[in-house]
Amino acid sequence: MFALLHPSFELPASAFDWLGQVLSAHPGNLHIEEMSGSTSSTLFQVSLTESELPFVLRCHTNPDWLKEEPDVVVHEAGALAVLAHSDIPAPRVVAVDPFGAYCSVPSLLMTSLPGRVILKPHDLHAWLLQIAQPLQKIHSLPATGFGWKYSPYVNPANAQVPNWTHNPDLWQRVIDVARRPLPDFTPAFIHRDYHPANLLFENGQLSGIVDWPNACLGPADFDIAWCRQNLTWMYGVETADRFLSACREIGGIRFTYDPFWDILAGIEVLPGPIQYYPPWQQFGLPSIAASELLRREEALLKSALQQIRS
Repeated sequence: MFALLHPSFELPASAFDWLGQVLSAHPGNLHIEEMSGSTSSTLFQVSLTESELPFVLRCHTNPDWLKEEPDVVVHEAGALAVLAHSDIPAPRVVAVDPFGAYCSVPSLLMTSLPGRVILKPHDLHAWLLQIAQPLQKIHSLPATGFGWKYSPYVNPANAQVPNWTHNPDLWQRVIDVARRPLPDFTPAFIHRDYHPANLLFENGQLSGIVDWPNACLGPADFDIAWCRQNLTWMYGVETADRFLSACREIGGIRFTYDPFWDILAGIEVLPGPIQYYPPWQQFGLPSIAASELLRREEALLKSALQQIRS
């Protein structure tokens, strides 16, 4: 949603006092270290010197996001509450500072999860199956009263053909399709930002799904589409198609997928241009030229358009 790098941020003394109170520890015994891999907020690992059990403190330091959604901490805490009684490997809420009374910015303290992000898997098929596996469980969670609803981050009615493409006709067609009414869907609980950089693995198994502040009630297919979008940027359309095949393998004969959602996910790159996502490098993915990212994106959009009836 907001991919700008956060500015440098230091926790105030009041945050240490608050964390000490929450964790029943002397503030001087807290070990707090900034974590890598986040762009739209600042993450800290919080641990006690006498314990190996760490926590994660997310501080929302992106002013654009806070202007758009001042209750974002309440949003993520609510999403994690939906997940709390499931076996989905997600963080659990420890404490909230919803309006920055202690941390100076809205913040959420949660449990940490084992594992690490894997972007160069040894067994691509097994990795894609692991990514696809949790989606049915997530989308089946009882969350009818969840207060946040899906809406496109880029309104198709306002989308314009970008000036950085050599295929303006393609983008005009994409925008025209995106402006059609949404396909019929039964609202489900969705992550809304489901992609490999938000997934943790340990010993070859998916061990954690993180970054839930965009969760909402919406089309289950969008989680698949957004993951396909990211896989396309990182590896190409063939890998995105293999992920869809993995979803179909898990879902069986009842599985369906509407390529319209590839189109709607695609216009969320606008106004662009498409750029290499900095955390990819931190997780071991080599740099990808902007021209190659654009080629891959447009290949995905062409494929989706070919599958959508005029």
